[in-house]
Amino acid sequence: MMRRWVAVLIFLAAPLWAQTYPDYDRTTITDRADLLTDAQETALDTRLNGLRGDTGIELAVLTLPSQIPYAADQTLEQFATGLFDHWGIGNATRNDGILVLILSDDRAMRIELGAGYGRDWDRVAANVVDRSFLPAFSNDDYATGITEGVEDVIASIALPFSEGTEAPASDDLPPWMVIASVIGALLIAARRILGDLLARLRPCPSCGRRTLRRKRKTPVSPTRTSTGRAETVTRCNACSYHDVQTYTISRISSSRSSFGGGRSGGGGASGRW
Repeated sequence: MMRRWVAVLIFLAAPLWAQTYPDYDRTTITDRADLLTDAQETALDTRLNGLRGDTGIELAVLTLPSQIPYAADQTLEQFATGLFDHWGIGNATRNDGILVLILSDDRAMRIELGAGYGRDWDRVAANVVDRSFLPAFSNDDYATGITEGVEDVIASIALPFSEGTEAPASDDLPPWMVIASVIGALLIAARRILGDLLARLRPCPSCGRRTLRRKRKTPVSPTRTSTGRAETVTRCNACSYHDVQTYTISRISSSRSSFGGGRSGGGGASGRW
């Protein structure tokens, strides 16, 4: 009788031991920790889709509060590798995918590289983590860290690898890569920053004071079968002026709706703050 009860308990507990992984919202950015604004997500999605279109490299960013609900008994590295393989990031032949995993409450992150990258790229990934992600994350400035860090991943890993360049022998990043990283990050933010600045300089149509503030939100996200809807909301802090401009977001292309079936070789780099 005792053995029978033990068997029943093991059967009931089995689902608790099963490995689970979060689903992705998009193959570019899945922000479950809510670290980015809608506008920042859209800009990052555009940037990473452009990278995939230009080079074929799939770079996915995932933010979670913690890995505990999914893999409390695993190390960060084990979780990242399993998640990478579960999603199938990267081309199935080249295995050139990249995963940037950020756990805000755990205060940990990892760049997980596809199996096509040699171990020399682990050192490059470690430099990117230390140089571009951790300084901003240490100040809880996640948006800046993600934006600048992803640009560094593109400039230091994705683009050189796609061009057949071997990992740099030196730990120092070549100057042109630093410049490319900075310029890329600035270009992502420039359009939004300039638009918001101009909005603040304009006088309010109602009261004439220069107290306009602008925000963006996405009430309806696009899918593969339907368009989305985004809004730019302008308010005046001095009066009741309120203006909403609505625009349509294109449907998600079916060619961008899933990953290519790549796998990880367990390489990459982790960091904590």
